[in-house]
Amino acid sequence: MISCSNETNYQDERSSNLIKPNFTSIQIRYDCKLNKDKSLNNLEALIPSLVTQIQAASPSANIEFLFNQANNIERFSILYSDNEMNADGESFTGLIIDQGISKISSCNSTDKKMLSANIYIDNNPLNLTSFEVEILNCEFNPGFNYGTFSIEIDTFLNLLRKKDIQYFAKFQQVDSESSSFTWINYLGSEDDRNNLYKSWLGQEDSIAIQDAFNTHSICQSSASYKGYKVL
Repeated sequence: MISCSNETNYQDERSSNLIKPNFTSIQIRYDCKLNKDKSLNNLEALIPSLVTQIQAASPSANIEFLFNQANNIERFSILYSDNEMNADGESFTGLIIDQGISKISSCNSTDKKMLSANIYIDNNPLNLTSFEVEILNCEFNPGFNYGTFSIEIDTFLNLLRKKDIQYFAKFQQVDSESSSFTWINYLGSEDDRNNLYKSWLGQEDSIAIQDAFNTHSICQSSASYKGYKVL
């Protein structure tokens, strides 16, 4: 019985290691703070020319702006993602500097090019132009990985299907062997956010999936944003 159990555990562990995220893009994050004499109006005026230049230079690029949900409106983040997996942030950094981002704000990149996988309900892509965002930085517990975690993801998506909300997530890692990962929740509206977090999180099925997620990983406290996709 012992040797059989050990063999089964070995096979389960080896099988889980074979399941990898379907990374389809890279992402780099820039955290910015408006200069004292500038406002979000200055940023808004900059975006159209910035988008035009980026679209011409990198047709497969996507740009999102995230704004903190708190009163700290002088801070924002830029998420640059590209379906060209060999892309790097240097050309994008050059473009935003050329377009004058440093004249209205100071920005620092996270210095990490993340591999990114989109996770959809029923594999149906969502193309949201405005959304509520929650970002969690997480670490797999010993003995767990994306392969084991993917089972719980499927359970989670099955539960969300019943909620009739617009939702998808991004799973991100520096590489597929890393124990660290970032999980980003995207919700289509504030109503969707309330339906998920206020109406559901205390229910029995939600508590069960939260417990399962906590078994697999530990996540730091999350940050919430209002987001806009501009490209």
